[in-house]
Amino acid sequence: MPRFKPTPEKPLPGKPGRLSHYDEHVADEIVRRMIEGESLTDICRDERLPPRVTIYAWFDRFPEFYQRCARAREALADYLVDEIENLARDTTEENVQSMKVKISTKQWRAMKLAPRFYGDKAQVELTGANGGPVQVQALTIDSRALLPEHREALKQALLAAKNAKGESDEN
Repeated sequence: MPRFKPTPEKPLPGKPGRLSHYDEHVADEIVRRMIEGESLTDICRDERLPPRVTIYAWFDRFPEFYQRCARAREALADYLVDEIENLARDTTEENVQSMKVKISTKQWRAMKLAPRFYGDKAQVELTGANGGPVQVQALTIDSRALLPEHREALKQALLAAKNAKGESDEN
């Protein structure tokens, strides 16, 4: 009796006997377990579930599964933040150093899993009127219509801008 059932599609690499074909119920379990606080690495240790390489192949082949896992990662970050609050509440003078390490680790993971919510960088968006796109207006100058001293001032301004751009490209 074979150790694993062949699937109609080409089996993906992994441990013999582990699931390689996409299964909606398995996908649901993976997402549920991520939401409940398990990392993908821990989930993949379960012999009933596919290995990481298979899950990453599913990400490419099934965009809706990828989107669900991306949302589950944000939920995992929320879970970690809740854990941080619990750890902070349970911190005593005797365990403060070990709790700092645990809190710092969970904080870092939450920031990486959901940078939009827990990241330390401010993200600035520039929008135009009523939240629409920024309008850019091009200006054409007919230098022949300028007085000679204005033409020279324009030339100097353009050269200065070109030199400043060249310097910033080098840095």
